[in-house]
Amino acid sequence: MRKQSSFKKVDPVRNSSRALNPAAEQRGIISNGVNRNIELSYGKGKIVFDLPKGWAADLLRPNLTFPVLNPSQEIHQSLENPLGGQRLEDFRRAKSVSIAVSDETRFIPYPLILPPLLERLERIGVARSAIQILIGSGLHPPVPQSRFSNILPMEILKRYSVMAHDATQPDLKFLGNTSRGTPVFLNPHFDEAELRIVIGLIDPHQFVGYTGGVKGAAIGLAGSQTIEANHSMLFHPQAVIGEIQQNPVRQDIEEIGKLIGIHFVVNVILDETNQIVKVFSGDPQEVERVGSEFCRTIYETKVSEEYDVVIVSPGGYPKDINVYQAQKALAHTTPLVRQAGDIILLAECPDGHGDETFYQMMRKYKNPDEVVEAFQKERFKMGTHKAFLWCRSLTKAQVQLCSALGERLSFELMTFPAKSVEEALQKLQKKYPTPPKIAIMPKANSTYIPSPPPPPAYRQAGTGERAGVKG
Repeated sequence: MRKQSSFKKVDPVRNSSRALNPAAEQRGIISNGVNRNIELSYGKGKIVFDLPKGWAADLLRPNLTFPVLNPSQEIHQSLENPLGGQRLEDFRRAKSVSIAVSDETRFIPYPLILPPLLERLERIGVARSAIQILIGSGLHPPVPQSRFSNILPMEILKRYSVMAHDATQPDLKFLGNTSRGTPVFLNPHFDEAELRIVIGLIDPHQFVGYTGGVKGAAIGLAGSQTIEANHSMLFHPQAVIGEIQQNPVRQDIEEIGKLIGIHFVVNVILDETNQIVKVFSGDPQEVERVGSEFCRTIYETKVSEEYDVVIVSPGGYPKDINVYQAQKALAHTTPLVRQAGDIILLAECPDGHGDETFYQMMRKYKNPDEVVEAFQKERFKMGTHKAFLWCRSLTKAQVQLCSALGERLSFELMTFPAKSVEEALQKLQKKYPTPPKIAIMPKANSTYIPSPPPPPAYRQAGTGERAGVKG
């Protein structure tokens, strides 16, 4: 697999054999006719490849945006002018402050965000010793202390108390149930803080609609029972990417946030190079409302027809840190490909499959249809849900996986291993004697098309039959 050591930008349009079609832009396609020097993120590096002679592709990526020239100033201005009327100055001399951040599976520029926030807290009389940072990981394994520096800068680790959340710890605080029956268990340190802050990223999410707002604590610092009950609603036909108001998963998260009592959030929106485009601070609900609409203008794209082949990258590290995370790219790709079409997924996955329950569910069955059928009959369980999401994509398209997993694990995940994009394309040349219709998604975890109501196989599993699911 050809991997660039440098991060030099390649302009696929300039290197294309065809001119940009203006009609393509109107359909949400950034450029068409791309066939040479195509660059996709892979882990912490890049892969560059050419399409076979005579083949060309549409390039689907987030809409053109420009990062802010001065991120620090943008963050300061956002903190100074929060949305919804909630101000940090309302908590002068707070005796305890807890700040929720995400684990390393999500790239969030904490070295830029935390210093202005911490400076403002100390300026309003909050003692440094009263501030604690909690690394929320949801049901991911708790982050070991040796990896804290992958998330937070050393100067913050030296000055402030930092802890990792464990969703299975026995002393979680029970706060009650949401109207949908979700039991809310919370990290006790966050619960006991006088001021509770969440720092996060607003990004499209395959069944939450969008990330951001209260989610970093409502899920990131929640107990396993809370997360499983909430995520069991992912089969609802309106639990889809880009939907918030009618999305039961997202609305349940909002209720969890209200039970927790989150006072203030700081959310960023990033471009495809992980540079800050916009910062929203203040009331959690208002930040989520305004921020998600802004996010939609960047990441939602529309296409007029399905493709034979889609070549896709989650967007590099940490979005392809493991298969569990890379699955999101596959989910965003699936609506674009025709039935019995082909997907080439570039995801390095240095941490392997990423979840043992997911892996064992995949090993247990012979093909994707069996996984989907079995999951519909079983009680909802985190990890097995990821196998279902992975396999429902595989029931629509054949997936060639370019990764560091090795052949055995790739086959166990019911994909076809490819040592390079070129190898995968050579296989497709035998299937398509004439040039197929191809799309390329360089940032699939953040690029999506509006979701139509899912077909029966997508929505039957769990509807009204699993814990926490209501119609």
